[in-house]
Amino acid sequence: MNFKQVEAFRAVMLSGSMTAAAASLHTSQPNISRLIAQLERQSGFKLFERVGGRLQPTDEGAALFADVERAFIGLHSIEQAAQNIRQGGTGRLRIAVVPSLSLTVLPRLVQRFRHGNPDASVSIHTGDSPTVAHWAGSQFCDIGLASYVGDEAPGVVARQVADVPGVCVFPQGHRLGQLQRVTPRDLAGEEFISLLHSDGSRTRVDRAFADAQEARRLTLETPYAGTVCSLVGLGLGVSIVNPVVAREYLHTGLETRPFEPRIGFSTYVLLPADRPQSLLSQRFAVLAEQVMEEVTREWQ
Repeated sequence: MNFKQVEAFRAVMLSGSMTAAAASLHTSQPNISRLIAQLERQSGFKLFERVGGRLQPTDEGAALFADVERAFIGLHSIEQAAQNIRQGGTGRLRIAVVPSLSLTVLPRLVQRFRHGNPDASVSIHTGDSPTVAHWAGSQFCDIGLASYVGDEAPGVVARQVADVPGVCVFPQGHRLGQLQRVTPRDLAGEEFISLLHSDGSRTRVDRAFADAQEARRLTLETPYAGTVCSLVGLGLGVSIVNPVVAREYLHTGLETRPFEPRIGFSTYVLLPADRPQSLLSQRFAVLAEQVMEEVTREWQ
């Protein structure tokens, strides 16, 4: 027996007539009769009897219908599962993210994502950019948000979703507040709070000061841009950071000015290179780009 025969049999059982069954399946009454006859021959027993001009299922037909209904319920369950996956993905998204983004942009991004995927389970794992790349490449996480991508990041596909010029941050009331723009020479002799050497942004900042006649005082280092901003707000020094991060810490008592030469602070979406993207990771990647565009416009 085949599916069309079983489908025709079920339609006749539910509607009570060949004609109504044909209408529900968008076919002809002779075609339904032919399918029922084929099913009876293959099953070896009659499925219906005519009683007073109406079709009545035989005992064998009623018994077969019970199993047919269970099969169709299972099929409907499979269809529903496919629909749920299509609409909401597999239900779990693991995000790897650098601290500067986890404390600033990520909450807004997750809020936007959960609005469109309310049943999705989200787990957030924080590390530096090389660690985020490793987590994404090893498929420990489904997607990564990093500040830079080095040669030590195999197994990932990286897409830049933001590139903004760094700003100089300093305590309120500092002499730098009188300037429209800050240059390396303006920071000569200042206590400068740096990121660690392992951070790719540190290299770009140090390069901007290579030709400065007077050196900065480098006695404070931290792995987190958020910590840099908090230290600056307490009057412990000055620094150059991503403006997206600086904006979140203005309440701590710091001010900002554009810095020249331009030092770019980038954001990358990282995805595993050797497997298809899940629906949830695709949606999150699109939202990440949208939110970073919004944040960049707000700062400008």
